[in-house]
Amino acid sequence: MAKDSSMSPHRHFFVALFLILLYPLHVNAEPAPYPLDRPALTVYLADGQRLVFSLTQLQQMPLASIRLSTPEGLQQQWQGVRLRKLLELIPGAGNGRPLHTTALNHYSVLIPYEDIQRYDPLVAYQLDGRLMSIRDYGPLYLIYPFDDHPELRQQMFYNRSIWQLSEIHVE
Repeated sequence: MAKDSSMSPHRHFFVALFLILLYPLHVNAEPAPYPLDRPALTVYLADGQRLVFSLTQLQQMPLASIRLSTPEGLQQQWQGVRLRKLLELIPGAGNGRPLHTTALNHYSVLIPYEDIQRYDPLVAYQLDGRLMSIRDYGPLYLIYPFDDHPELRQQMFYNRSIWQLSEIHVE
C-alpha cells in the first residue's frame, strides 16, 4: 500500500498556528526608518562643491517644528531644521538665488529665495515624533507652514513641498 504524502493532522495544526502567530507581526510591521548615518541630503553649491548630510548631522542643527492641520482636522507635528538655517550654516549657500530641489524619485522643483525669507520652510525628518521611512515620503520632506500663512494654500506651494527630498542645488 502506498504511503499518503499529505501532512499529518498535527503538523498541519502547527504550521497553521505558526502562520497565525506571524500574521500580526506582518500586519503591524512599520516601515524601517531611514538609517541615521546614511547620506540623506546632498547640497550642490554654485562653485562645484558638494556637501553631504546624514540624518544624524541634520539632527545636530537647531531643531524647529511646524504644526499643520490635515484635511481631516487632525494635527501633525513636523520637526527638522529650517531651510534658512541650513543655508546659513553653509558658506555661499544663502546667496539669494533660487534653489533647485530634487527628490529620490527625480521630481524636481525650483524654490524661490523669497519663499525661504518669507515663509521659512522646514526640512523635516520627523513627523509626529517619528523618523520617516522612504515609503512614508521620507527621509526628508520640505514642508511649508501652511496653517500660518493661508496664502500658501494653493497648488504652486503644494508642489514646492517636496517629499523624499534628496538634493538641493544652489544656483
